[in-house]
Amino acid sequence: MVDVPIVRKLMGKAARTFHADEPMGEAMRTLARSSFAAIPVVVDEGRVVGLLSEKDCLRTITQWAYERVAGGTVGDYMSRLEIVVTPDMDVLTAALAFLECNFACLPVTEGEKLVGRLVRHEVLKGIERWATAIDKERGSRLTTTPEHERPSTIEEIQRVASSHSRDELSQIFRKH
Repeated sequence: MVDVPIVRKLMGKAARTFHADEPMGEAMRTLARSSFAAIPVVVDEGRVVGLLSEKDCLRTITQWAYERVAGGTVGDYMSRLEIVVTPDMDVLTAALAFLECNFACLPVTEGEKLVGRLVRHEVLKGIERWATAIDKERGSRLTTTPEHERPSTIEEIQRVASSHSRDELSQIFRKH
């Protein structure tokens, strides 16, 4: 049986982080020039405390414009993380994590330490590859091993029924 893929096989490196005490103006410029939709925010020795997203930046800009204030740190404007993704988490659990938040990417942590980043699209691609592998394995199993061939005539059904256990019969006759 094909194993469910894990996050470790789908995640990328966390190439960039912000520190919570960095000036927000500089962080917005950095995020605007990057290809990332969000960048993890860390404190201390790499402990992840949040994400600074494009949406956070847009919210900050409009707040600054309408309230005529500016300044502050990344920690003041970042989104707090309530979702945890770990390298050994399976892809279906990671998919649920993305359903519980509005982020297109999430930091991957071991303990509280940042070890990578997971993009929602990579989860979708991982699930698609997994489904394809399952279909391929199922097709191979049904066509290459005679005990899994589905009988088509009454005589074949009788022959198969008399030569297999109840569990084997349920495998042979199950609906695909």
